[in-house]
Amino acid sequence: MLTPTSRKAGTDRYEIELTEFDQTVLPTSMGKETTVWGYAGSYPGPTIEARPDRAVEVKWINNLPTDHLLSVDQQVHGAEPPAPETRIVTHLHGAVTRPRSDGNPEAWVSPDGKTAADSDVDYQQVKEYPNGQEPATLWYHDHAMGITRLNVYAGLAGFYLLRDPMENSLPSGDYEVPIVIQDRSFNSNGSLFYPDGTDDDFEAEFFGDVPVVNGKAYPYLEVEPRTYRFRFLNGSNGRVFNLKLQNETASGVPMMNQIATDLGFLESVATIGADGDHASLLLSGAERADIVVDFSGFEGQTFTLTNTAPTPYAGETVPISESDMPEIMQIKVNETESEESHIPLSRFLTQINRRYPEPDVTESGTTRYMTLDTGTLEVAPGIEYDSHFLNQSLYTDEEAVVQPTFGTSEEWVVANVTGDSHPVHLHLVDFEVIGRQTFNAEAFDEAREAGADPTVPDYLDGQVTKPGAGEAGPKDTVLVNPNEAAIIRPAFTGFTGRYVWHCHILEHEDQEMMLPYEVVPAE
Repeated sequence: MLTPTSRKAGTDRYEIELTEFDQTVLPTSMGKETTVWGYAGSYPGPTIEARPDRAVEVKWINNLPTDHLLSVDQQVHGAEPPAPETRIVTHLHGAVTRPRSDGNPEAWVSPDGKTAADSDVDYQQVKEYPNGQEPATLWYHDHAMGITRLNVYAGLAGFYLLRDPMENSLPSGDYEVPIVIQDRSFNSNGSLFYPDGTDDDFEAEFFGDVPVVNGKAYPYLEVEPRTYRFRFLNGSNGRVFNLKLQNETASGVPMMNQIATDLGFLESVATIGADGDHASLLLSGAERADIVVDFSGFEGQTFTLTNTAPTPYAGETVPISESDMPEIMQIKVNETESEESHIPLSRFLTQINRRYPEPDVTESGTTRYMTLDTGTLEVAPGIEYDSHFLNQSLYTDEEAVVQPTFGTSEEWVVANVTGDSHPVHLHLVDFEVIGRQTFNAEAFDEAREAGADPTVPDYLDGQVTKPGAGEAGPKDTVLVNPNEAAIIRPAFTGFTGRYVWHCHILEHEDQEMMLPYEVVPAE
């Protein structure tokens, strides 16, 4: 947990340096260090803890080398010369902030103070987070245009926990463990491997072959036979995880009890296990899940957190024997006698939700139909690469910028025309997942190819399927599978100004699968 540099006038202030350093990521038995990037000398970055309605101010200081740790593909939008190789701008994912503190991808700064001079954004790296929202598991990560995938892969991510004192009744201290799961690949000398981007195409998406949890490969966690709180985050570039606890013995496994999702608490507990609401915990990129597990009665047992999501993910799962990353980490329950730690979760959820009622929002009556697309992008005269888009538009297409009205909610129907699943993230807002509906992507795409102008509603089929119990809370990221449309209801109640929405497969985000949107004042 990071200690504020100073506290003054109701604000906690931090100064956090971004640097390059060596860290033991691979098992110590290998005797190899890995050069990474991190915040305050740590990968992942140190956890920042904040209180609702008490502001935090962070000065993000770019002390990274001018040469990037990884190879920069200068054909990607935003990374073209003369843009410096090393650029940073930090986004607090899930935070309700003014545009100047949101981490606009164009608001980057290099180690020597260079900025994108042709962009009309605020480059200051002192970000203000008012924390005027309900408690949740947020996280901070880099968001620089054209190199987000590289900067996050190099190590630029960390937890930001917005905590209410009422949460003291939940497991805390050593019994509360934030867990960021990532995948990485390594060269024989222990250095990070990432494709160099010199092939005749973009890197469509990258999947590492080594599970890394909280900056450690193949880790284990030793726990006492009592209740723990795990805050799970999928911090991978592109991998989806479908997680469950398994035990090789016949003694069974404890139920995982989900109490919160991305941006707040559920109304009721969602159980995850053989007899639960869900058999497993599905997390796409940037999604979070707040889980309580009681290990009492399992003294001496070892559990494996397993994964059955294939890569690339397209809405299906596979048997554990067919997963390319079947095991994430181990949890070993020791024999230590521990105090009784039964937590009345249902009562807690009732109380915390009463404390944070849903804000009053005017329904605008606006429904927007968005598409997730693939296509080709001209990166040089006569040279086209396969790429990904939102609404078949480029980031610079001003006519693609939608303008919701402040204080209202809208319905967005996000239809997937591609063969890949996409986690779609909106900055600034939280949203309700209304459900999902079958979408005839093939017929829709054929109509476009034939020169028609098809509309999404004409290709939706069947009833809307409601979200599962673990998704029935405030979200900022939603997974949209192939042949599917996700229906969400964002509420634009934070601030006015320009923000972005994008796919959170970081390679796709860097390849144009991101668009601005602008919250405009009510008339």
